[in-house]
Amino acid sequence: LDWLQQRLGLDDTKVGKMIQRWPQILGLSISEKLEPTLQWLQNRLYLTDDELSKVVQRQPSLFGCSVANNLEPTLNFYIDALGDESKALGLVIHNPAYFSYSLEKRLKPR
Repeated sequence: LDWLQQRLGLDDTKVGKMIQRWPQILGLSISEKLEPTLQWLQNRLYLTDDELSKVVQRQPSLFGCSVANNLEPTLNFYIDALGDESKALGLVIHNPAYFSYSLEKRLKPR
């Protein structure tokens, strides 16, 4: 928890809310899951540290998503569907829960 607080600039209350929203975060490896996911989100979505913190506070379950099997394909779907990378980035930054929608069962059929 200390690492997460320092990395995202969070106080105890904010970390507590993240844990309430998605308690599984407590069982994740920093080096194998938390840091790689944060790096991908920040680099791929072009987020500042503050924006990154806000995104994962809104949707801590992003840490449970596979970058290769979920996050990247979902972002690519939105880019293709909207025809504009900046619009797709704005969409998922504003509504990070969109990453949790199933491509095969929810997004592609529509």
